[in-house]
Amino acid sequence: MSADVPAADQPEPDLAASTHLLAAELPDSRFVDDRYLRWLYAENPLGPAIQRSTDEDGLRVAHYAIVPQSYRDGNGPVATAFSLNAVVRDGHQRAGHFRTNGLSIYEEAPSRGMKFVVGVANEKSTGAVVKYMGWRLVGPLPVRVLHPARRAEPGVRHIPLDGAVLASDWFADLADELDDHPAEGLTNRYDLASLRWRLACPHTNYHLHVGEHIVAVSTRSALGPVPAAVILKLLPRGAASSGAPTSTLVGAILRHHRAGFGVYAGFNRHLKVRGVQPPRRVQPSPLNLIVRSFDPEWDQDRIELDTFEFLDMDAY
Repeated sequence: MSADVPAADQPEPDLAASTHLLAAELPDSRFVDDRYLRWLYAENPLGPAIQRSTDEDGLRVAHYAIVPQSYRDGNGPVATAFSLNAVVRDGHQRAGHFRTNGLSIYEEAPSRGMKFVVGVANEKSTGAVVKYMGWRLVGPLPVRVLHPARRAEPGVRHIPLDGAVLASDWFADLADELDDHPAEGLTNRYDLASLRWRLACPHTNYHLHVGEHIVAVSTRSALGPVPAAVILKLLPRGAASSGAPTSTLVGAILRHHRAGFGVYAGFNRHLKVRGVQPPRRVQPSPLNLIVRSFDPEWDQDRIELDTFEFLDMDAY
């Protein structure tokens, strides 16, 4: 028997069942217990996720969610969402579960004040969500490989993030500087509460890098035996720092991680990152940026993002 259960009728969703499904179909180190989904769906300071799941004979076979985000443009804050964890169990893909769950979520989103949703889709699913689910394809998400710079910015503070750092007054003072740059299009808002929440993601290992003009968030990864630094976010320290050069800060980050190279994905109108863009055919999982409007006053063909980087999605 199949049951599509609206979130309103399931105040305490079975996160363990959804975690088990995600671990089976989208293997990731974060899906080892339900801590990740509890953080993602229930602890977001902007409010709970809108989620739908489908069970058949006691087995979770499909799951999908959007989580609240806040963007801003020249007119102020805009309530938005990010689409993630769209998964259907192997052997159940042609039953229409994703479409049913998705359209139910999109119907609820306007009642939560959400104006639009942003997502990333792989090559296989992009065509279907555009054709059948009403999304617009913005385009491929740029990826750049970063080589160690000859010079590294001196005096950069490299801080492994933990609960004590995030709760500190020092971090609160720093966060006050990071949501002050101008916005021509739409940029993801990282006020203190949102930044503390996002950087407390379970089963992750983030580092904060505080330079004179820019604050960056990174993590350490590897390509085979070669260590890599993944640049997750770049934030100007105040409006005057917009347009500051990034190469020496990136150099300091790569040295800190003792990395042979760095990886940066996305774009940032305020801070340009220079690197080599590899062919999409050699990228492990090329991603497309997609958007969908929930509000007739927000023409999705005119939605333009100033920034979109790894920290704005769920890749790390």
